[in-house]
Amino acid sequence: MKKDEVMMRIIHNGKVLDEFSINLANTNPDWWGFFPLNQYQGDTLRIAMDNSEHKKGLRKVTATAKLMNHEKLYHERYRQQVHFSNKRGWNNDPNGMIYYHGKWHLFFQYNPYGWNWGNMHWGHAVSTDLVHWKELPAALYSPDHDHMAFSGGATVDPQNTTGFRKDGIDPLIATYTRTGSGEHLALSYDDGRTFSEYKGNPVVKHKGRDPQVFWYKPGNHWVMIAYDESHYRKMENGEKVKKYQNAIYTSDNMKDWTYQSGTSTMFECPQLFKIAVQDEKDSKWVMYDADGKYFVGQFNGKEFTKEQGLRELDHGGAFYASQTFRNVPEKDGRRIQIGWFQTETPYVPFNQSMTFPTVLKLRKINGDYILTPTPIKEIQKLHTESLHKNNIVLNDSTFNSSIRGDQLHIIANIDRGDARSFGLNINGYNLNYNRLRTKLNDTFYPIDDTVKLEIIVDRMSVEVFVDDGMLYYALQHNSVDNENNLNIYSKGGSILIKNLKIFKLGSIWQD
Repeated sequence: MKKDEVMMRIIHNGKVLDEFSINLANTNPDWWGFFPLNQYQGDTLRIAMDNSEHKKGLRKVTATAKLMNHEKLYHERYRQQVHFSNKRGWNNDPNGMIYYHGKWHLFFQYNPYGWNWGNMHWGHAVSTDLVHWKELPAALYSPDHDHMAFSGGATVDPQNTTGFRKDGIDPLIATYTRTGSGEHLALSYDDGRTFSEYKGNPVVKHKGRDPQVFWYKPGNHWVMIAYDESHYRKMENGEKVKKYQNAIYTSDNMKDWTYQSGTSTMFECPQLFKIAVQDEKDSKWVMYDADGKYFVGQFNGKEFTKEQGLRELDHGGAFYASQTFRNVPEKDGRRIQIGWFQTETPYVPFNQSMTFPTVLKLRKINGDYILTPTPIKEIQKLHTESLHKNNIVLNDSTFNSSIRGDQLHIIANIDRGDARSFGLNINGYNLNYNRLRTKLNDTFYPIDDTVKLEIIVDRMSVEVFVDDGMLYYALQHNSVDNENNLNIYSKGGSILIKNLKIFKLGSIWQD
């Protein structure tokens, strides 16, 4: 804890509900954090603090029917309008992404009481269309600051192998790391609004974190994949060295787990899933870690076997700790991904956001398996003004769009022609292809004839999808403080813009 922070507790009937560190303001606060009181109406809550020097700050604590400064909520200058961010405080890793009882549930790492990382809770938001989100009260709290709620997943057990079914309800089961303890289960019988800890926690105790649990039908058992530092490898000189890996455990009941195997060179927030190979009858398993590096291979329920070397999903540097939704309806069938979008904002009541939901596909190109993300089709729900053009020839010249703004969806198919270079300039962000260097910005990417560019622009970010996800950039860019402009240019020759679509995007906060 930093020296200018104090430790506080919220207590109900002698039980600590939440313990957290906070820069408590003795004068007018920069912003207001909040603790939701929905389920405590009519009860008395007590606030305790370790340091009496900040007692003036306690006098500013108040109970209100609405969030302080609620009239500015979602209208703040730097608030992303196309990408989810929480009302107040910090967010990072998406957690427990699942379709459950007709809604898409997005949980996430969350600090309700600070602009920086810390005080890890599970925030919670739901959506009916994957575009418009409603934030709910936090799902998992930290009654002990030394045992915070770190990342994990969520699942359901329709076969009741766990015995958790109650009154005909198969609960939403959160699987997560409680720091200083191990891997925990928490159960919700009210659609993720409240969770209760499984009394047998921790179900796995190791030097690791970020569990993901799923049912492996061929083996009729549960699989847990988690980042693990508790295993060692023996060097030639006899010295033992930590083995960083994605560890695989199995269980018949989700309560008793057995270690089976591990895959090295992976780090944090692992995912493991089966996915069809496009245009083929085959399927493969994909394992990836927090920075989007992934292996493609086979999985027999206990061990993952690599079939090709490590590849990268993101080339922009702002993408991290992604997850894909579990329990997606069969009639939908998509593998839908959201990642933590590292979009630091100027000092305001919120910080960071989530990437726009994408559909992951696995394509086989020249013998290599490549994961390709593309924006979900529901982005069309945000389309407002539009511009459509075909067959624009640029010869050492520039096309200036009449549609500009902080929130844009751009789709362009461009024949590279004989231009030395060409690209797009969007609110000060330059996406440039250099024909001589065969590079798109700093990434090696040969273009034979034509290239498809799809771009999502928001107030603090840009996402670029090249050739339907063959290349993907997620990066921070401030459109708010830059002049709004959008142009396409060619240098040292001509290009043909075969077709161009530009849409202004509405806000995900407007239903």
